[in-house]
Amino acid sequence: MFYFDNFYGKKILKSSLLSDYDCFFTTRDFVLTASNRKDLEETADENRKLLKDRLNVQVIVSAKQVHGDNIETVKADKAFYDNTDALISDIPNTLMLLNYADCVPIILYSKKDNTGSIVHAGWRGTASEILYKTVLKLKNEFNINPKNVTALIGPSIGKCCFETHEDVFHQLINNIDDSDLYVKKYNKYFIDLKKLNYNQLIKSGIENIDTCSYCTCCMSDIFFSYRKENGITARHSAVVKIREDNVCQ
Repeated sequence: MFYFDNFYGKKILKSSLLSDYDCFFTTRDFVLTASNRKDLEETADENRKLLKDRLNVQVIVSAKQVHGDNIETVKADKAFYDNTDALISDIPNTLMLLNYADCVPIILYSKKDNTGSIVHAGWRGTASEILYKTVLKLKNEFNINPKNVTALIGPSIGKCCFETHEDVFHQLINNIDDSDLYVKKYNKYFIDLKKLNYNQLIKSGIENIDTCSYCTCCMSDIFFSYRKENGITARHSAVVKIREDNVCQ
């Protein structure tokens, strides 16, 4: 179950599945990336400093997100990854962050293996199955059993608001027989990106999943929405810190 919490005076969104871990989604109240909102750059800088200070880390690992399916394993001496939409780390005390404004944010964490990941899945990333590929990388390269992974699908644009045309519809649905995934109205398609990513988790073998019901477009007073704000917007973020110890909690 998702719930709003307080991070040193800033509103964040957490899940009861990882309530004791530093894994959460930010809101407009805790902007960490200003993007093209120049008026929020100073606030974002201050909030990043607060995040590092309170979580006791020196750097924030981030990426240039391009709506692709490139997945990078974090290295101890590298804090920024070009052309990357998913990060994985098993390095204790590593803090990872990716940014969103309608796309689907996913946090993956294996408590047993003390390994975490963040995935950015817009419609292109969803169509290329970046989430499924990330779980495969955890399994094949980190020897992690998907049944030990907890997955959080965070706030994103909902089926109520993700209106698109037939070309995008076919790239996303592509012979999937599931009427819950979309609604067709007036030659437009309204697609459930969160459900598509949920299905990728099930396909990968992950069972412990929490899906946030909030639509960022409907709730643009709390989250940033590229669509609702016509592209002139900052970003909310998914944040994961790998625990300092390897003790399974």
